[in-house]
Amino acid sequence: MSDFVRDMRNHKIVPDVVPVPPESLLHVVYPGGLRVNLGNVLTPTEVKHVPDVSWPEAEPAAYYTLIMTDPDAPSRTAPKFREWHHWLVVNIPGMDLTKGDTLSDYIGAAPPRKTGLHRYVFLLYRQNERIYYKESRLSNRSTQGRGKFCTHKFSEKY
Repeated sequence: MSDFVRDMRNHKIVPDVVPVPPESLLHVVYPGGLRVNLGNVLTPTEVKHVPDVSWPEAEPAAYYTLIMTDPDAPSRTAPKFREWHHWLVVNIPGMDLTKGDTLSDYIGAAPPRKTGLHRYVFLLYRQNERIYYKESRLSNRSTQGRGKFCTHKFSEKY
């Protein structure tokens, strides 16, 4: 078992978010060069702005879906809103995130006070084809429709 798969299990990303670990890691870097690694602790101030996200195995002719989700909303001990999705972009051609369809604008981490550490998970799915979605678009000013999201169900649907 690779270190990254072990970390996914140790941090309970598997099974809290996905039933099986992804095949590879994404490269996520916030402004100022702050890299996301499995298990590193970042502050809401550090993750306020949209990060750069890349994936080395991108196929130029393929479409991808990127999801950033928090399975610990409002807290890890009482996750009644599991999952709270912070960012959702579909129909990303190749690795050009700017040309994807943003269904949910990016919202940085803002956990309620005294709820402990939260796990913020970035996942990428290769789509079989372009998605014609029914979900409403959510701005970064809206919290409606973000709670009780299920990454696994969304990935199965599309």
